Amino acid sequence: TTTVSFRFSEPVTGLDPSDIVLTDANGTLTTPTANTDRTLWTATFTPTANVSVLTNTIRINLAHVSDDAGNAGTDTASSNNYSVDTKRPTATIALTDSRLTA
Repeated sequence: TTTVSFRFSEPVTGLDPSDIVLTDANGTLTTPTANTDRTLWTATFTPTANVSVLTNTIRINLAHVSDDAGNAGTDTASSNNYSVDTKRPTATIALTDSRLTA
């Protein structure tokens, strides 16, 4: 798991799990919690088991997030790309001769 931080330019309200887009994330996120001044929200990301994907992002739909004056955000914010590799190694065992005799 890892901590995901959402930093806003000013205090905001209304950040809800339904505003966070995880369709390209390959994982799940806990409900974000705000610091005391509501500019930094954090959540815990848990990657999906048994995947290996190099291109992943987390996005926020800002339409439901507002500042203290009631101004709603617009558009979306997106994380940098990150990779998820939770696949376990596997092995194949082969014998060059399947009939061994004395």
